[in-house]
Amino acid sequence: MSLASAVVLLQTSLSLLTLVNSNPSLPQSMRDNATVVAQHAISEAHAALASTATSADVAQGDTPPLAQAAAANTASTQTVSLAPSSTKAGPAYVYPNLSLTPGAILATDASTICAAGYASGVRDVSTATKAQVYAEYGVSYPQPLGAYEVDHFIPLEIGGSNDLTNLWPEPATPTPGFHQKDQFENFEHGQVCNGTMSVAEAKRRMVSDWYLYWEGEVEGAPPTTSLPVQSAPPLPQATTTVDASPAYYTSSYHTAKYWYPASCSGWQSLSKAYLESFPTLEALLAKYPGRNESPGC
Repeated sequence: MSLASAVVLLQTSLSLLTLVNSNPSLPQSMRDNATVVAQHAISEAHAALASTATSADVAQGDTPPLAQAAAANTASTQTVSLAPSSTKAGPAYVYPNLSLTPGAILATDASTICAAGYASGVRDVSTATKAQVYAEYGVSYPQPLGAYEVDHFIPLEIGGSNDLTNLWPEPATPTPGFHQKDQFENFEHGQVCNGTMSVAEAKRRMVSDWYLYWEGEVEGAPPTTSLPVQSAPPLPQATTTVDASPAYYTSSYHTAKYWYPASCSGWQSLSKAYLESFPTLEALLAKYPGRNESPGC
């Protein structure tokens, strides 16, 4: 591939990624397919630019400025393999390489893990460590904002460690990506802290096949009111008959702040694992008196 062709291919691919990322209304399947095509094309263009960099023109300093900038931009873009895993329920890219990231534990006691602010208090991953994590996986660093997350394979929320053997670069796309794993981490933290699940079982499920449990219990789960993280006083008995249809929504997660009327689409973004519905605002505020209406409604 000529230098000019590589530059054109790179520009087109980057434009496609920008278009996809700036249009969240596109169907997820279309966004995933476009992302894969663009990343593959970017990899080809980057390889061509790297090859061209050994030519005599480049040696003489004659590389066009556009090509130089393009080559620099491609260094932070990676291709995600969509090959299925041979041993687990999800695609291979949703799991770390266990020879590099088998997981490591920092805490085993539920009362410690469930203390307010625990995870943020122990989080300690330096920039140098992040760079090392990316290097181990052959992913360039830094990545574009939001493309990857240095993920704790066993989450801090259920006792995971900041050790290098518990870290891996997890992509955001295709879906499921690190946003969905974060959702499952919150779900398991809630299960541990309300006594439904032991710390050891939460860790076992995360390491054995987090995707399997996320898909079965969180991604497709109906709204539930059985998973409060904090205890709450019982709802007062209604003195009048009310419409049983949900009219207000909130999250039972302990850091939640807002309630949503049914007419506001914002409640649909809440995790299904923590979603609670109420027939009246009075009933909601009786259980969660500190909540305010979402500013987005």
